[in-house]
Amino acid sequence: MRTATVKTWLTRCLLGGLLVAPAAHAQTDDDPYAYPEDEPGPTQEQLDEEEAYERRRRNADQVEEFREIAEQEGEEGDFKRLAGIDDPNKGFAAELLAGALLLDSSRGRFAEPVLGLGIRATWEYGRILDIEPLREALWADLRWTYGSQSDGTNFLKGRSSQHYFTIAPAYEFKFGKSDFGIFGQVGGGIAYQATSITIDSAETKVNGIKPVIQYGLGLRGRPRVFGDSNMRLSLRLEAMGFRRGYLNDFFLGGSAGIAF
Repeated sequence: MRTATVKTWLTRCLLGGLLVAPAAHAQTDDDPYAYPEDEPGPTQEQLDEEEAYERRRRNADQVEEFREIAEQEGEEGDFKRLAGIDDPNKGFAAELLAGALLLDSSRGRFAEPVLGLGIRATWEYGRILDIEPLREALWADLRWTYGSQSDGTNFLKGRSSQHYFTIAPAYEFKFGKSDFGIFGQVGGGIAYQATSITIDSAETKVNGIKPVIQYGLGLRGRPRVFGDSNMRLSLRLEAMGFRRGYLNDFFLGGSAGIAF
């Protein structure tokens, strides 16, 4: 009797629980869980966009870095100029020159042509100005030019030599971005003349110094010797005049040397 009562009570409890519990339905619209290794990778378009973004970011960083360097103030409060960073040359050159020296004739001729020789040192002083257009446009020469002539017979001989010592600044017009340009030059110095007259075995010497004005035009080039070398060739063709007193001498020739 007690056993039947317990079974009846349990049955009623189960039935009541089923009635109270909410109905459970299968969720047919849920997607299966996606594991990381099953997820699709980035497309080529996404990779290209990321690469372009990274490239723009690097360029922006470089521009900002250059701007900060350019705006650094020096000791005097001026902006730090960067005109010479990409060109490590010092602006010095040494050349040997040769050509025709046309001496003013005292015998009514057009000129007395003799061989003209000399040496020259060049300094591009425009580099100290830190102004890009003037770095290679302004320069000056320290120059020695020599020529001599002689005439006469075995009994009577005359010999004369001319030495020109000059300093002459110049301005050069470059041919675009090339290493060549044309220049105009004006300067001055002294002309030393040594003259000797020999009669039989007796020699008489007469020496003198006069101020001289140098002026002229020419073509100048500084091509590189090697692609990554600071050394350059220094080449020049020129027509140069030397005014000494009332006499005008002219040098037509060229020169070659090394610039660094």
